[in-house]
Amino acid sequence: MKPIGSRNLPRAFEVAQRLLRALADVLFPPRCQSCGRTADDLTVGLFCPACAGEIRYITPPVCPACGAPGPTGQAADQLCGDCHREPKPFAVARSVAVYAGGLLRAIHDFKYRRQPGLGRGLGRLITDNNYAGIDPEGFDVVIPVPLHVRRLRERGFNQSLLLARTVATACGIPVDFLSLRRVRDTPPQTLMGRKERQANIRGAFAVVRRDRLRDRQVLLIDDVYTTGSTLAECARALLDGGAARVGVLTLARAVPEADDPP
Repeated sequence: MKPIGSRNLPRAFEVAQRLLRALADVLFPPRCQSCGRTADDLTVGLFCPACAGEIRYITPPVCPACGAPGPTGQAADQLCGDCHREPKPFAVARSVAVYAGGLLRAIHDFKYRRQPGLGRGLGRLITDNNYAGIDPEGFDVVIPVPLHVRRLRERGFNQSLLLARTVATACGIPVDFLSLRRVRDTPPQTLMGRKERQANIRGAFAVVRRDRLRDRQVLLIDDVYTTGSTLAECARALLDGGAARVGVLTLARAVPEADDPP
């Protein structure tokens, strides 16, 4: 048997990788993250065709400011009631899909069952769906919503940072996960209402590297837009820290009538 020449090593390595992937698919067939069924064609490597078809993507009409889904026939420049009552500090916010069903379960697995490997596929839901209508070329830097150091130690990763890296890689914009810090630990907000969330999160974020954000257009990334309290507080901190403008992009958005138990 002739030895493999140095010129043929890359080709041999590529063939070996394909064989290993094929063997892995036989021994561990791909399964849908939502329903658990095996499937050959998984959307973004996570969802079978049936579960992918149940994802409710958010499309116009939406509030031009916060991106809240609006009723059929809503004018493109018509603000939602919430933005009329309380204008947001960020310039624009958009979300890819409704936080319900299989997407909700996948995000729960990602965050609470500590499955960081889901981050790339969930991030691809953002990039494969045209960044929910936000033009990333209008921004200079991508910043994830930070976790407090205690929560980061518990979870082992920041889910927003994993999503931000996928987005940033796809659109060629740098990620900055150091300039914005969560300086105050806060209780979980899952069961809090809007006013409670606003009070809970007030003053929880600060910019620690003002020179890196001065006059920058910031794209803020998070996994879920619930009431917008956390994202608004981050935007205020970024603007106070010198940013010229803040846009918000999230994977999912909580819509009250679409709530689905985990």
